[in-house]
Amino acid sequence: MAEWGVAFAVTCACGAEARQDAGQWLRDGAIGWDSEFSCRACGASMCLGFGADGTPPWVRDPLIARHGTVRLRLTAPAAGRVAVLKTLREAWDLTLPQALELAVQLAGPGLSGTLPEVAWLRERLDARGVPAGITADSVAAPGPWDPSTAAGRG
Repeated sequence: MAEWGVAFAVTCACGAEARQDAGQWLRDGAIGWDSEFSCRACGASMCLGFGADGTPPWVRDPLIARHGTVRLRLTAPAAGRVAVLKTLREAWDLTLPQALELAVQLAGPGLSGTLPEVAWLRERLDARGVPAGITADSVAAPGPWDPSTAAGRG
């Protein structure tokens, strides 16, 4: 299981400083997320949302701001090209040209994302016998999980 969380200050409707928690995790082959809000001053608390259908930017962005990103690269870039393409096409319902573009990135600089996102793809690649490694990301780059880059897919 891969899991990331962050807590940060927000302003409550009562005007006091409140706390928002946001998290993302990988469990049983699915990426999930949630966010909660609580205010000690007025006692307000609520679940702001949760799901397994893509982490919204208002949850994902604070996680990246706190933890940064990681990068997934193939450890044997020349091996398993067909398996890589099949995995990518199934993961995001990509066209063949889109999958080829991501496969080139995976074999070269790698794909950037949160730890749960990258671990999710590594699990899928591993199931097809394609070895890939996760490393810290020195410069976060747009990846296939970003809502802005995913908009033109599928």
